[in-house]
Amino acid sequence: MARLFAGGPDDRSPRRRWTDRILGIAVGILLGLGVLVYFVFVHSEGTIDAPKVNSSGTEQTLPSEGTLPEHPGSPEEPAKEAQKPKKKPKPPQKPVPVVKVISGAPPIGAGPKKLDFTKGERVRFEIDTNEPFTFEIKGLGVTRSIEKSSVISFEATKAGQFPVISTTTLIGVADLLIKKK
Repeated sequence: MARLFAGGPDDRSPRRRWTDRILGIAVGILLGLGVLVYFVFVHSEGTIDAPKVNSSGTEQTLPSEGTLPEHPGSPEEPAKEAQKPKKKPKPPQKPVPVVKVISGAPPIGAGPKKLDFTKGERVRFEIDTNEPFTFEIKGLGVTRSIEKSSVISFEATKAGQFPVISTTTLIGVADLLIKKK
């Protein structure tokens, strides 16, 4: 081993050159793998198909005050309550988010609007544009043309992150995030 590294700076033996090359390649591969691992585990949360490495996928919610069933005061009350038809409470109506589009792009300095929905629910958002506009939601197969302002509505069938892209300028005007139930 000492013979491999023996000699001065002018030693140009073939063995010395091969050793330098092998060490250079090994260091390059290790650095490349280190950078790759760093970006995968540190900077992958903002990507389209980012898996959640640190979440267990199950959420537990505790009942809030006033949600526990009350005990009836008399034995007749349960019979009366059983006869009443139970009505499902309507979920609160979500406000319809507005995506502003100026000449096929989001307003200067604003960037794509973030839209959050849950799989299975109705996706509803409004596109407010100053000229006729055609867009595509990549990954969902939704393509529409609108003249001015229009409300876009469809069923969220897939979970994931889907860009809303102007078909003429190829600029993203919104990012649609559909979470699993």
